[in-house]
Amino acid sequence: MQIADQTPTPTASPAAAHSRFWQRLHRRYTDVMGALPPGPPDRAAIEQALQQLQTEHRMELSAALRVLRQLVMERLMTLDCAQQADLSVITSGVTTLAELALDRACLQARQELDARYGPPLGPEGLPVPLWIIGMGKLGARELNVSSDIDLIYVYEHEGETQGLPDGRGKISNHEYFGKTVRASYTLSGDPTEHGFGFRGD
Repeated sequence: MQIADQTPTPTASPAAAHSRFWQRLHRRYTDVMGALPPGPPDRAAIEQALQQLQTEHRMELSAALRVLRQLVMERLMTLDCAQQADLSVITSGVTTLAELALDRACLQARQELDARYGPPLGPEGLPVPLWIIGMGKLGARELNVSSDIDLIYVYEHEGETQGLPDGRGKISNHEYFGKTVRASYTLSGDPTEHGFGFRGD
């Protein structure tokens, strides 16, 4: 989706408004700035913005997550420079954004893989869950605006997927979750025209 390049009326403090990064964000994303509700970007506000980017602005998840990051960065810059927000407001906002991006990317990846291979099953025939464990600053909820994210992915049982109704498409759980991790990173991390989501290890 092409975002209009318009010159906004500056609303941040002089310190933020004189930032070239802040200016670029406002030139490119003026039309969608209103998607993020006012105030510190908490989970509810970030979820609302993501939904609006996907529904009203018809963005695919990959684009919506990256534009959402730009909106959150602009908001945190304004809160920091104009309102002298506490550091915890900044780190909480970035951490919450990362958690939501990981959740949504993993959910979409699994939905797409389930449609191709069926869900991964354990020894009792029940779907196998996947956990994403945040290490370092993510685990401590102390991400800053330039942080990478360090992750460990854990699944519960070996086995194979259910496959399709005609019996085709079965793969091992190990292969399924490997595909999940790669697809999730593509959705949430790879750089695109809107930048990257979160660089991760």
